[in-house]
Amino acid sequence: MRGDLHIHSYYSDGLYSPAEVIKRAAEAGCEVVSLTDHDTFDGVDEANEAAKSLGIKNVTGAEISSYAGTKVHILAYGFSRTDSRFNSFIKEQKKRRRERAEKILAKLSDYGMPVPPSELGSCVSREISRPHIALAMVRLGYEKDFMSAMKKWLLRGAPTYVPASGIEPEVAIQEIRSAGGLSVLAHPVRIELDSYEKTALIKRLAAAGLNGIEAVYKRSSRASVKWFRELARSLGLFVTAGADFHAERNEIIARPQNNPVVLL
Repeated sequence: MRGDLHIHSYYSDGLYSPAEVIKRAAEAGCEVVSLTDHDTFDGVDEANEAAKSLGIKNVTGAEISSYAGTKVHILAYGFSRTDSRFNSFIKEQKKRRRERAEKILAKLSDYGMPVPPSELGSCVSREISRPHIALAMVRLGYEKDFMSAMKKWLLRGAPTYVPASGIEPEVAIQEIRSAGGLSVLAHPVRIELDSYEKTALIKRLAAAGLNGIEAVYKRSSRASVKWFRELARSLGLFVTAGADFHAERNEIIARPQNNPVVLL
């Protein structure tokens, strides 16, 4: 089955609506997808409707931000969206993201680059993220293009960068499980740890109830895919594939011979 279980819309840091993202996934040949916006599932209904109209499957999903000395993201699948405990948890996650965005905007203002709410467009009613801020900076003439705004001002080491903080990944796994969902370690190839530390982390998370690893990720080397597959097998975890689609510069994965997808 062809699919991509890691895509984003403008409900977090993607640039397109859930309907547009699902449409692009279907055009890429996906039969199953999962809209996994950061710390929110507000776009799931729209994604479900779009998927149904296109004859494909959208798995209820979200990407939960957590930290274990470095950024660690946990993909949540198949959870109950009506679970009161999980909704409270997501509300707190959104609060952390909103506070970070407000700090970034305050720093930009200190540098003489105020970004008024009117320039953030439709995202003001959703979750403001760095890509939304970067696009506003371009519209306001502060930077020439999106990547310049991100690299010069918003990424780690930049003057207005604000580090993220929050829960440990074990907490995310516990909350996902309590809502009846399954948890998958997102893009482990991007976790900023050496191979020994990364292996120790994954073993620790497996012991805490992690269900799977996103072993197949955009631009992953064959060696890394093999390594994560073997590690997953040794720990009794399943493997998923995801492109982490945000905008046109990304590719949606739809290559079944290379990317096995678990349909939850």
